[in-house]
Amino acid sequence: MPFNPYFSRSKTLLKMNVSRRTLLKQLALVSAGVALSPTFFSCSSKPSLLFKNIVVTEEQAALLAIISQTIIPKTSTPGAKEALVNEYCIKMIDDCLSKKDQEKWLNGLNHFNELVKKMSNKEFGESDGAEQLKILIELDESKAEDDVNYFFKTMKRLTLRGYTSSEYFLTNVQGYKMIPGKYKGCVPVNNPS
Repeated sequence: MPFNPYFSRSKTLLKMNVSRRTLLKQLALVSAGVALSPTFFSCSSKPSLLFKNIVVTEEQAALLAIISQTIIPKTSTPGAKEALVNEYCIKMIDDCLSKKDQEKWLNGLNHFNELVKKMSNKEFGESDGAEQLKILIELDESKAEDDVNYFFKTMKRLTLRGYTSSEYFLTNVQGYKMIPGKYKGCVPVNNPS
């Protein structure tokens, strides 16, 4: 048998001792790299927020934050944006609405800025606070049963519910405490008779 330098090297590599700990560390690093590689090589420059049932882009999420902030603005107390009510709204729509209502809500979200442009010749985010409030009041008073109106009324309802169930509102405004009162174990009980 002729001498093959490659074959002799591979034999020595096979005889190398690798501890189980080193092997497991290397396998963990490789599997983490494989799991994270789609994140690094994605084509999209602006990722969308993917929930179980709906997809919301970053621009749409920013629009929802502006709408919720217009409904409950920041004053001496935090507004809806600071309480992250827009994220609550998206999560509730993703989890609690039927597929048909989710599609209707998304369609209304997609056409919201088009309607606002017809009303004020600007997108909602480009308008100042007074114009935004005026637009939302007109939508609230509207009796139309289109997708944009459904979108806004759902957002308004969920914004109010999300804010009134936020940690800030419950602890600072309502005075909610986890326990109905402080436990005092050594206080005598008065006999009513």
